[in-house]
Amino acid sequence: MPETIQIGHVGDRIKHERLKCRLTQRELASKVGVGTPHISKIEAGRENASDALLQKIATVIECEFEELLLTARRIPPDLMDKIASDPQQSLRFLRQWDVE
Repeated sequence: MPETIQIGHVGDRIKHERLKCRLTQRELASKVGVGTPHISKIEAGRENASDALLQKIATVIECEFEELLLTARRIPPDLMDKIASDPQQSLRFLRQWDVE
């Protein structure tokens, strides 16, 4: 059964995946080329990561970049194109989705 975690913001997801990789904030920061305080603030939800930084983080923590974008509530342009091309189907999907 897949593990269920509580995700409030993208920083929660990054922290969860970083810990699974057994990385410290300092190690992650070094691998993606930013300071440890920046990673700490991102994980705490006090700062936002750029798309470029999310891409680097995703690579290091072996997470899909698009998943981080969605968790950060940024819809990738190609997904927006799909939604816009068939809004009725998108609405049907969203209405059927069991939101807790």
